Amino acid sequence: MTTTGETFESIINEFRETSKEMIGEEVHEGYPLDEGLYHGMKQPFSSEGPPYQSPWVLTEKAATAYALHIGDDNPLYTDPEYAKTGPYGCQITPGTAMIMARTPMWHGPEELWRDRPGGIPMANFHSGTAWEFYDVLRVGTGFRTTSKAKEVIEKPGSRGNLFFLISDVNYWDMGGDLLGKCYGTLIMVPREEMGTGRAMSVERLGERMMYEREAGTYDEAKSKEILDLLEKAKPRGKDTLYWEDVKEGDKLPTFVVPPWTDQDWSVTGFIRNGAARGYAFEAGYNARKYKLLAGFAGNAYTHPVTRWPWAHGEEHGDALMAAYRGQALPFDWGGQRSQIPQALMSNWMGDEGFIRRLQMALRRPMYYGDVGIYNGEVVKVFKEVQKGEPGPGAVDGERTYYAVGIKYEGRNHEDQVFVQGTACVYLPSREGGKIELPIPHVAAPPAVPYETFYRDWY
Repeated sequence: MTTTGETFESIINEFRETSKEMIGEEVHEGYPLDEGLYHGMKQPFSSEGPPYQSPWVLTEKAATAYALHIGDDNPLYTDPEYAKTGPYGCQITPGTAMIMARTPMWHGPEELWRDRPGGIPMANFHSGTAWEFYDVLRVGTGFRTTSKAKEVIEKPGSRGNLFFLISDVNYWDMGGDLLGKCYGTLIMVPREEMGTGRAMSVERLGERMMYEREAGTYDEAKSKEILDLLEKAKPRGKDTLYWEDVKEGDKLPTFVVPPWTDQDWSVTGFIRNGAARGYAFEAGYNARKYKLLAGFAGNAYTHPVTRWPWAHGEEHGDALMAAYRGQALPFDWGGQRSQIPQALMSNWMGDEGFIRRLQMALRRPMYYGDVGIYNGEVVKVFKEVQKGEPGPGAVDGERTYYAVGIKYEGRNHEDQVFVQGTACVYLPSREGGKIELPIPHVAAPPAVPYETFYRDWY
C-alpha cells in the first residue's frame, strides 16, 4: 500500500526487489478469463503443484478462427478436409496458438499492482517471445501449463532504467506430452510523470509521448502495391520443399498483413476470452466488473472524456486512452503480433516442414492503419541432433534433423522495423526422409536464458 513519504524511487526499488524474490515461482497471470475469476484461476497456485488446466480447447472452429485472426489462411490450418490429406491426417494450427492457453508474460509482483492504490508508476510493453516446439497442435488438444518467473534484467534506457521480466511457460496436452515452451519478455518502463499511481492524471496526458505518429494513409498506387503483395502471399502447400534444395541467401516470399484496425484488437479478445466459452460481450463485461468491484478500481484508468474508470488494456483500442501508455494512436497487443511471423515460415516451408524454434523482438508498436510487411532470408543450413530420455513426460530416442536458420523482419508502410527475429525450421530430406515427430526431449527441458534466445537463436 502507498504510505506517506513514499517516493517514485522507493516504489520502483520495491518493485525491483520483490520481482527478484519471485524468481522460480509460479506466475499468477496469463489465463483467459473464466466466469469472472481473475485470469481463470480455479486451481490454487503452488510452485510445487501440478500444471494448471486452461479452459481454451483447440476445436476445429477454434483452430480456424485462430489462424485467420493472425492473417494466416493456410488450408492446413483452416480447411479440415484439406488437412485430412496432409502429413498429419487432421487439421492442425500454428504452434503459437498456445498463447491462447496461457499468455507468456509476467508483470512482476501481483500484489503491488492489486493492493497499492493506483498500482505502480510504470508503463508495460510485450517485448517479444521465443518459442520451442516439440510437436504440432492437432485439433482436439486441451492444454495444461506452468508459468515461472525466470529472470529480472535491468538495462539503461533513454528515460531511465528499463526492467525486462522473463517468464518460462511450459505447455502440455492433457496426456502429459510436452508440446512446447515459450519465453516471454515484458518491458517495464518507469514513468515519473505518473507520480505514485499507475496512470498519469488526465491533465498530463500527452506528455512525453513515446512516438509521434499519425495514422497510415494509402493512395491508390500504394493500396494496389499492398494488395498485389497480399495476392502473392500463398502457402507452398503440398509442393514439398527438401532440405537439399535450400541454400544460404535464399529469400522467403513476402508475407503481408493489411492495415491494423481496432477490429483486430477486438477479435483477439474474443478468441481468448469469448470463443473458448461461447460468449463475447460477457467476457469483457465480467472482466471490467470484477476488476472494478474486487480491488482493481485503483488501477483503472479514468477515461479523459467520459470520466468512466476502465480496466487496463482498454487503451489499445481507444484513441483517447492510448495516451495513458504514451502512444499517439490505438496500438496492437504485442502478444498478437508475436504470433504472426510463423506464417512467413509456414508459407515458405510447405505442409511437411516444421518450425522448431521461433524468436521475435518487438521494436515498436503497430499503430492504427499500419500495414505489416514481413520478409526473411536463409542464413544457415545445418543438421541438428535431438536427444530424449525414457519416462513420463519425455520422448526417448536420438534423431538427426535437417535444419534451416532464418532471419526475418517486419516493416510498416513507413519502412520502420517493428519486429525482427530468427527461426529454425526442420525440413524433409531426400537423405534422411520425413520429419519424425514428436521431437525427442527430456521430461523437463531446461529454460533458455534471455542472453541466448533474444537474438540469432537458430
